[in-house]
Amino acid sequence: MAANTEVLDDSKSAADTPPPYDTIPTSTRHSSSAKSIRHRPSVFSFRYIKQKISKSLTHASHSKDTISTSVSSADSVQCQKSTTVLSRIRDIVSAPDFTPSSVALTVDACAASLSVAEFSDLLQSPNIEGHTALYWAIVNKRQEAFSVFVGFISEFSSVCSSDLRLACMVSNDQALFAQLGLEHSISDSKDEPLRRSLGCPPDEVQVHGGDGLGENQFIAYLHIKMLRKRLHITQNLGVEFVAGGRIWLLRFYMGPYGRWRIGLSLSQPSFPARPDVVLLIEAHTKPGCATPPQGLVMTYEKAKLLVPRGSQNHKGLSDFVNIFWSLSDWLLYDNTMYTDCDGTLHAKLEITLR
Repeated sequence: MAANTEVLDDSKSAADTPPPYDTIPTSTRHSSSAKSIRHRPSVFSFRYIKQKISKSLTHASHSKDTISTSVSSADSVQCQKSTTVLSRIRDIVSAPDFTPSSVALTVDACAASLSVAEFSDLLQSPNIEGHTALYWAIVNKRQEAFSVFVGFISEFSSVCSSDLRLACMVSNDQALFAQLGLEHSISDSKDEPLRRSLGCPPDEVQVHGGDGLGENQFIAYLHIKMLRKRLHITQNLGVEFVAGGRIWLLRFYMGPYGRWRIGLSLSQPSFPARPDVVLLIEAHTKPGCATPPQGLVMTYEKAKLLVPRGSQNHKGLSDFVNIFWSLSDWLLYDNTMYTDCDGTLHAKLEITLR
């Protein structure tokens, strides 16, 4: 660099200027150092710059191709992992040679192959014959598998929740339906936070069949907590439950002309039904009452087709979506005989399907 600086420096005297090329001795002209000086391209040479740019672009393109190939290879490996895991999960929920004792180890191995989010998403996606792995675990009565699966899910997605509602309906499993909290709120999502604010425990429903009942009959016992307080605030509350291969909704709401109503309807994705209904609301003896009060009995026997709300497949003129009974204002009384000392309403619903 010192030699080059001196050549380009105009402040040097003429005496310091190197001799002309022709006066340089042949021996010096053919020396390696002379060749290096003569043939070294200038850093300002267009050809030199072009070659450097070309080399940089070639190197960058090669690096980009390398990265792209690496990403593609990683995606392929991840896709293969997901496919393998899904195949094992499918065997767990549907293969005839199901072994309950091996489920936990197999699922743990599957979960270790994917991230937590990926495994949770795989379990909740409708990737097995149009349904989730959880759906098949319920329908095929693989309780051990279902219990292990839900341990990897922090919150059910909306798609998975809908599939679980269908699975509970298909398997006629009210206990699991309630345990998973699959009931839909019918009071604009106000009821759940309201119950928490009131310190109100969840409503309870027990469904009974058999024991002398026909295959088309069932009895549901409903216990609706703090009914009066909740109705004062929401004016519309209900309880969903699974029975008779359908999802039913019993609700209390304000109807036309300021009259309270009790309504019975079907929820999606239920099939239509022709129910005969007997609804009994239990009465409770209050202090100072000598005669035990009679419960409130309501019936319905019209054999009309009851269809789920929002149904697009049943639009006949005789179809309807709600059976209802009108009530007086006792729902809001402090000491009504139809709630117990804790404010819980106890009802018995008998349904025969025609």
